[in-house]
Amino acid sequence: MEIKRFSDFSAAQLTQLWNDGFKGYATDMTLSVDAFIKRIPDNHLSMEDSIVLCEDGQAVGFVMSGFRVVDGRLTAWNGGTGIIPEYRGKGYGRALIGAALDVYREKGAEIALLEALSQNEPAIRLYSKMGYQIIDKLRFYEQKEGFQPEVFASDASHTYQFRFGLPQDLQALRLPAESMPWQTQWENIAGGESVVAADANGQVAGYALYKRAFDINGEHNATNLYQCRVVKAEEEQAPELLKALLAHVYAPLEKKVLRRTVNLPLSQEPLVRVLEAAGFQPWIDQVHMKCVLKA
Repeated sequence: MEIKRFSDFSAAQLTQLWNDGFKGYATDMTLSVDAFIKRIPDNHLSMEDSIVLCEDGQAVGFVMSGFRVVDGRLTAWNGGTGIIPEYRGKGYGRALIGAALDVYREKGAEIALLEALSQNEPAIRLYSKMGYQIIDKLRFYEQKEGFQPEVFASDASHTYQFRFGLPQDLQALRLPAESMPWQTQWENIAGGESVVAADANGQVAGYALYKRAFDINGEHNATNLYQCRVVKAEEEQAPELLKALLAHVYAPLEKKVLRRTVNLPLSQEPLVRVLEAAGFQPWIDQVHMKCVLKA
C-alpha cells in the first residue's frame, strides 16, 4: 500500500475516485468535476493534506481533509472518506484513517472532527476504534411550506434589538465555537448573513447564522440555518428569543420556500422543540465525532 496526496492527481481523477468511493452510499454524493473543485475552497480543504490510498498503483480510497484554528486550537476536519466498493471490508478503512490522523498530528492539529451518517454503523465503529468519540447527534431539518404569521410570534421581538450583518461579524463577538460542526462555522458560509440580538444594556443575548439562496431570476427560493444560539438569557426566555431570531432568519414567513437546518446539534433542545413545533421535519441524521490528538 502507498499513501499519496491529492496534489499528485488531476481534478478529473479525484472526482472519479470520489464518485467511485461513495457508490452505494445512503445519499447520492455524485459530483461533477466543477462541483468537486468548488468544494475545496468552500470547505477550506487542503489538496496537500488530503490523502489517497493506492494498492499496486491503483487508487482505492481517500480521505479529504481541512484545517482551521477553532477556539485557539488547530482543528482538522475529515471532509469525506470513501473506498471503492471492491476494496471494502479488507482493512483499507483502518489504514486510511490511521494515515489521515498521522497527517493531522504532523500538521500540529490538536483536535480532529468528522460527521458520519447515523445509519452508517460500520464507519462509526471504525472511527470509534481509531480514537473518535461521538460528542453530539446532528440533524438536517426541512420545511417546504409557508408559515402561519404567528408561528414565531414572540415578546422577545420587542425586548431585544436586532442588528444584521455578515457571517464574519460573529467572530468579533469572541464566542466559543464549542465544537460546532465544521460546515456550520462562519468561515464556511460565504455569502451568508447573521443576525444578533442585544439586550437593553447592549449585551449579546443570542444570534443566528444563515444563508438565503436565489434562482436565476433573483427570486428567493431557499434558506439554510447554520447556527441559532442563545448566549445570555434566562432559561425560560430562551424559546422566545429563539423564535424572534428564527422569524428574521426565515422571513418572509408567508412565502413558500425551502427552509432547512444544516447539521443542527440535537443537544440544542430548546431550538429543536421550537423548530419541530413550527412543522420542520427530520431529513438527514448524523453523528458528530471528535478525536483529541493533543490534550
